[in-house]
Amino acid sequence: MNVQEFKAAMARWASGVSIVSTMMNDKPVGITVTGFMSLSVDPPSVLVSIDRKSYMVGAIKGAGRFSVTFLSEGQEEISRLFASNDLNKFREEWTGYKNGLPYVKGGTTVFAEVQSGSGAFDHVLYIGKVTDLILNEEKPLVYWNRMYLKLNMS
Repeated sequence: MNVQEFKAAMARWASGVSIVSTMMNDKPVGITVTGFMSLSVDPPSVLVSIDRKSYMVGAIKGAGRFSVTFLSEGQEEISRLFASNDLNKFREEWTGYKNGLPYVKGGTTVFAEVQSGSGAFDHVLYIGKVTDLILNEEKPLVYWNRMYLKLNMS
């Protein structure tokens, strides 16, 4: 097995698309991630996986908290923007703030306080205790095999 084969196999895992956000130097920062999971219900906790080379590692560590927005169907443009190096990701038409944290409007969002962060090879895993949330009933944005898909729910 080589790296390309491993990446091809991992692309076959369908997942939701989320934006991890926090504040850094009084400015909102965020990135697109698929490495997210619910960890516990007691206490309510989540886990996010961030590339060790990303500025978000230091931003989350410094802020001590983060938000995770699960993007909704039709928010592919936002997913691509947050995956880019564009410095102006948070645009007024889709940015909200709650408890001092930025989030992307239109999706379900969880707000969490960092409980731990530990290195795992080329990523840092942050566990956050959920402190608040915003529920949204829109269909989720799904990513599979390097494509965005729509759920066909009757």
